[in-house]
Amino acid sequence: MRTGIVKQFDSRSPYGFIEDDLTGASYFVFYKSIKESGYKRLEVGQRVRYQLAQGKKGLQCINVYVENNERG
Repeated sequence: MRTGIVKQFDSRSPYGFIEDDLTGASYFVFYKSIKESGYKRLEVGQRVRYQLAQGKKGLQCINVYVENNERG
């Protein structure tokens, strides 16, 4: 899995962007891709693990897991 940091996430319109640790590129993430129980949201600065998949408008994050449920 890839790793990165949440750069932006808006719970009112549940999407955001994750910056990849290896490439520095930012990828779109939608709240349905977050693999957490309960209310799904991300916090800016959180470390995450994820996979990339082709979406309608390019690569996007799927199967997103927060690392240790702590902010980075």
